[in-house]
Amino acid sequence: AFILYRQHHHPKLKEAHPNLSNNEISVILGKQWKAESEDIRVEFRALADELKRKHAEAHP
Repeated sequence: AFILYRQHHHPKLKEAHPNLSNNEISVILGKQWKAESEDIRVEFRALADELKRKHAEAHP
């Protein structure tokens, strides 16, 4: 779920702070992820579960 969260938020953060390295962005997003509400984390977990299910169906 964090990977999807990172993919979603990375472009906006990179645009706002173009001098940050990918590692620095990951650290910031990791802290944001931990501070997110449970509702947001549940949304991304549900998306991750759905993508995992679709992948399993496509590649049995």
